[in-house]
Amino acid sequence: MINLEKEEIREKKGVIISVDGKIDTNGTETLREKIRESLDDVDLRYVVVNLAKCDFITSVGLGMLVGAHKKANAIGKKLAFVELHKNIESIFRITNLYTFFNVSGLVEQVWGE
Repeated sequence: MINLEKEEIREKKGVIISVDGKIDTNGTETLREKIRESLDDVDLRYVVVNLAKCDFITSVGLGMLVGAHKKANAIGKKLAFVELHKNIESIFRITNLYTFFNVSGLVEQVWGE
């Protein structure tokens, strides 16, 4: 089961999507829709996904994140991942996605502060 919390930071032209739970088959679709909504918002430049409370992701979930990352780049936006749970960080490193994605320790690093 997945719970998502979306917080808009309009002064930074960004949104933070905090993931609590697993990005499994059902969670992938829920997260995909939140990311898509945010990328489609013309007033937003940054979409930040906080994975501190997410300890599991399926290959389908990883594929969705890769697709979202490519879409963000194609439309001139930044999709970033912050505060990775140690399990997710390990998966990102093993799959070489750690260097492919924009990964930061803290949200402030995404904004450039």
